[in-house]
Amino acid sequence: MSVETTTAAPERRARLDHETVVVAAEGLVDRDGYDALSMTLLAAELDTRVSSLYNHVTNLEDLRSEIQVRAMASMGRHVQRAAMGRSGADGIEALCHQLRDFARTYPQRYAALTRAPIDRDAFFEAAGGVIEALGVMIRSTGLAEDDILGTGMAVFSALHGFVSLEVSGYFGGIDDLEHVFEQVVRGAVAAAMLDSPHT
Repeated sequence: MSVETTTAAPERRARLDHETVVVAAEGLVDRDGYDALSMTLLAAELDTRVSSLYNHVTNLEDLRSEIQVRAMASMGRHVQRAAMGRSGADGIEALCHQLRDFARTYPQRYAALTRAPIDRDAFFEAAGGVIEALGVMIRSTGLAEDDILGTGMAVFSALHGFVSLEVSGYFGGIDDLEHVFEQVVRGAVAAAMLDSPHT
């Protein structure tokens, strides 16, 4: 009796394109950190040659830049969703919580945002979502137009300081970190409302 044998066809490698390469790079950043990203590591992750990656991205610096820009744009979408239908102190508080949530979900991408932008124009264009959402919330308090930019920078700086320390592990095993965060949020809201005619 003859036994029929079959040989499995070799798996075909997924076809690479720009989006596939960048998404894989983001995954590596999430896993290993922004500084660990290299073309060699990325090629291994995609089961391809380093030289093949250059058909889809210019170089490592451009890839890092795109990760920064995409992370900033993604954070903007998060905070804009939080701001919808809200205003004043309630809106600022919701925005603060949403920004923290993004940083805790993607700590390594958030860390990439703390680095000097590689492509400043693209980075700050991508930051428009965050800036717009924060500006809308602060403007809704009735604050004078000339004070909105400075107040927004102050609010973001306070919040960013806490979040950066948190995702870096600086706070260690502090038991009541939520209470600390709420204090930061109350301070941010108070700063935004300080000169508001509605207070």
